[in-house]
Amino acid sequence: MIAEFNQPTSHLTTNQLNWNERLGHPSNKILKNLGLQSTENSCETCVKGKLTILPFKGHFDDVQKPLDCLHLDLVGPISPPLVSGHKYFLTVVDQFTSYRFTRFLKRKSNAIIEFIALKELIETSQESKIKKSLFDRGGEFLNKQFQHLSEKHGFVHVFSPAYTQHNVFAEQANRTILDKTCCLLLTENLPKSYWAEAVKTATNLRNMIPNPS
Repeated sequence: MIAEFNQPTSHLTTNQLNWNERLGHPSNKILKNLGLQSTENSCETCVKGKLTILPFKGHFDDVQKPLDCLHLDLVGPISPPLVSGHKYFLTVVDQFTSYRFTRFLKRKSNAIIEFIALKELIETSQESKIKKSLFDRGGEFLNKQFQHLSEKHGFVHVFSPAYTQHNVFAEQANRTILDKTCCLLLTENLPKSYWAEAVKTATNLRNMIPNPS
């Protein structure tokens, strides 16, 4: 993962910065797509809360409709853990729509439970079945439960090499969510213990914004 930090150099109008804040501090590409001015190097919260990742230039198999391919990745452990004991979150990204789902876990081994619950929810809402799921080679996915699940329900269970660029949909979704989470906490001056609420808000905000062309 290659990252660069920015430094604030200029200021935009209050209205422009307000829109940036309301949208959860999206990327400059998304702001441009919405007809808004870039806040690059102008929003102090963006500078402090974001890590700039160089784009991936690789290729994935084409998909034709939702649920053709889901990309999964796990984030954590996150400190401090929630009062409930949750300290991870699972991100699931639909490759066709780029829609993101996040689920909170107490331990990595709960990933299969949350994926099954999410699978039932989205297959019912879409009236369709998952065709393929793409995971990294984390231990939470390399188990007989996931293999049995895919065989039972007839979808392909694929492992990507253990590098960010090979699971780009999930990894970049996580980076976007984490960037927004950090920015939301900074904007509202909230302690890190509110990270789960910020993750949920960040996910919802990103899903509400059209994907850049």
